[in-house]
Amino acid sequence: MRVVPRVVVPVVAVAVSLLGAAGPSVSADRTPAPARSGSHAAPTRVVVIVVDALSREIVRKYHMRHVEALMRRGANAPHAYLGHLGSVTVVSHNVIPTGALPKHMGWTDEGYRDVDGVLASEATNGSNMWLTSDFGSEEMFALQDHAGYPHLADYLHAKRPGSKVVAISPKTYAAWGLGGRGADSIVTFSGRDYDCDHDGTANWRGPDGINVPSYLSSPECGRYYVDSSPTLTYDTDRSPARLYPLDGNRYTVGFDRAHRGGDVWAADAAVSVMRHERNWSGVLVTLPGVDKAAHMWGSVDDRGGAVPMTHLRAAAHVADAQVAKIVGHLRRTGQLDDTLVVLTADHGSVPGRHFYGVDDGTPDRGYYNWYYGDLENDSYLDPQPALKPLVDTGNVAMSYSDSMLRAWLKSRTPAKVRKAARIMDRLPGVSAVWVRHGGRFDRTGRVHWGRMGHAEQRWFRAKAQRLLDTTAAPYGADVIATLVDDTTYSVAGDHGGIQRRSQQIPIVFAGGGVGSRDLRAQVRSVDILPTVLRAMHIRATHRLDGHAYRLPRG
Repeated sequence: MRVVPRVVVPVVAVAVSLLGAAGPSVSADRTPAPARSGSHAAPTRVVVIVVDALSREIVRKYHMRHVEALMRRGANAPHAYLGHLGSVTVVSHNVIPTGALPKHMGWTDEGYRDVDGVLASEATNGSNMWLTSDFGSEEMFALQDHAGYPHLADYLHAKRPGSKVVAISPKTYAAWGLGGRGADSIVTFSGRDYDCDHDGTANWRGPDGINVPSYLSSPECGRYYVDSSPTLTYDTDRSPARLYPLDGNRYTVGFDRAHRGGDVWAADAAVSVMRHERNWSGVLVTLPGVDKAAHMWGSVDDRGGAVPMTHLRAAAHVADAQVAKIVGHLRRTGQLDDTLVVLTADHGSVPGRHFYGVDDGTPDRGYYNWYYGDLENDSYLDPQPALKPLVDTGNVAMSYSDSMLRAWLKSRTPAKVRKAARIMDRLPGVSAVWVRHGGRFDRTGRVHWGRMGHAEQRWFRAKAQRLLDTTAAPYGADVIATLVDDTTYSVAGDHGGIQRRSQQIPIVFAGGGVGSRDLRAQVRSVDILPTVLRAMHIRATHRLDGHAYRLPRG
């Protein structure tokens, strides 16, 4: 088994490594763009690039020049924010292509209470509680079908019958959300099923999903297979990264130039799809590297380390280069004017300067900081001590803790709900506690204004109620405690809550004849699909929660 030693990498080597990660691994082609009827014809294709955990702060701090160039050349929304809770991957990757708020889309968070029995036939222990980020495609598709909305893929097929829509993400649950049942192909990673280095252990992952194109899956152990050995920890076996360490090269680029992982894997696959599928109408892709580095090293507080590749600065530069690779391919092949490009994130990232989880030296201890409950598809029964008063009530069916605390209760009598709310109000770092009543959350008790700075107070007054209400659904949490800035109960850097760092994300529309002018409105993730439909002259066939903005013409 190959083990990559932890070594100090010289600055020159880092630059070469990043250049290799950034450089195009897929050759350009000369696929002609479809003819357009005039300079103001609607685009017939869309590319959605979701850079996982990319806050606007990260774009600025790490000088992501290609992302910034796209902002200048397209319709940037400088006041954009995520606009919903939970601000997590498994929620936002479904909000973006559906225009549905979590309260209307079937699940609101990492936790899901199956109130309508959608998954009853798969239940194992009667808890009725599920972990959504452990869903397979059919479980997630069942919730999407039950909610009854179309996905972007469905609209593109109606506009261009017979065209291909492909979703790509190294994260399975992100891929299912982006593509939906209507996608022609969904490409993600398999389990550790392959022994591509012939060491006697199957520790490599390959392309998997739904209708995976043969030009990605073949030959076996070819370019799109990556080493996912647990021993490839680089420097992530130490605190705080050990709370949620690397899974080999699944989310990072790696040193093997023939088998790049993470963002390069996803971007190369996206370009390969555009090269091979002459009649494609949609490519939806997630770049996960920024998210992984931010979780491990404390987001914007990351100071670097022995293996720079695993840290946030390098992850930001790699993601930036992949955005350039995808857009550059469209430009070189003459397809950019006919393709609407959307660049966004699924959430931002909060540094855990105030940390209330447990870091006891156990790898992956972050999972037990995040989750508590005996669930239908997993079990986490070792919560952090900070939650002990709540767990000791015996009334918690599930809790999820990141930069916001959520509790699904077994008994929801008024007295039991009030007791849970009182306990959560006394937990460290809480700004306020909220109780669900039908389709809204009502604040109970006081707001801890003294724990917040002035800017944080202004944000709370302007956004807290609206954000909480987006998650008010019977299948969602019963009681929520919002946390003050830079506070996590989970890992060193995280997401999930109402904080500005979680919410202030880029939303950019470019290509497709879009002009260079800012959208001054506070555009939200739920507005992306309506705006795409408007730009492509596609009529919505289902009620949308978002607003359709008119994009400037180039």
